[in-house]
Amino acid sequence: MSEKIFRGWITSAWKKEDADKQVIQLQKRFISVLCILSLAFFIGWITSPSRLMLYLPPDIQNGATLKAGSIPEPLIYSFAYEIWQELNYWPGENGDDYQKNIHTYWSYLTPKFKAELLEDYADLKASGQVQRIRYLQGLSGAAYESVNVKKLGNNTWEVDLKMRLTEFKNNQAVKDVEIIYPLIVTRINVSTQNNPYGLAIAGFVSEPQRQKTYI
Repeated sequence: MSEKIFRGWITSAWKKEDADKQVIQLQKRFISVLCILSLAFFIGWITSPSRLMLYLPPDIQNGATLKAGSIPEPLIYSFAYEIWQELNYWPGENGDDYQKNIHTYWSYLTPKFKAELLEDYADLKASGQVQRIRYLQGLSGAAYESVNVKKLGNNTWEVDLKMRLTEFKNNQAVKDVEIIYPLIVTRINVSTQNNPYGLAIAGFVSEPQRQKTYI
């Protein structure tokens, strides 16, 4: 009888040891999963600032309440103004500045609008209108106003630029006009290295309107 009891005790002890081993293995697996998840959460938390885009308006003297990912309208306006002015800066009369500017600022243009500008360059070159010096300046007192930026849709805006276009040929002014450019600006997903704004000019809402002609 005592031998049977002893064997039963041994068998029960072995079963309990096996059960304890299974519990320990399960606990080890659970701890491993928790460690992996904790590491993933830590990496996500520590790298989140690098993926966060915060747009600052040009003027924050009076403070600003900002929402991550939202683009202030003054910044949209200043983006369109700066890029459009640079595209229309031709410092020489060799006829290549317009084309060079299009290729230089390609990341700030949608592919469709870039193709349209290259066609415009070809047309102007054929008619002899790129062999000029060109300057494009904002009109005096025509700084940003809320009416100059209109939301067209999700992440798309109309920006109305009131500018003065001046062209010279052989040191003589051959064009001097005031024009309103109704540009389409859209948000795009591109590398911040090529385009820190995350914006691109997509074309015209309508044809540019000549407001005043000096020459």
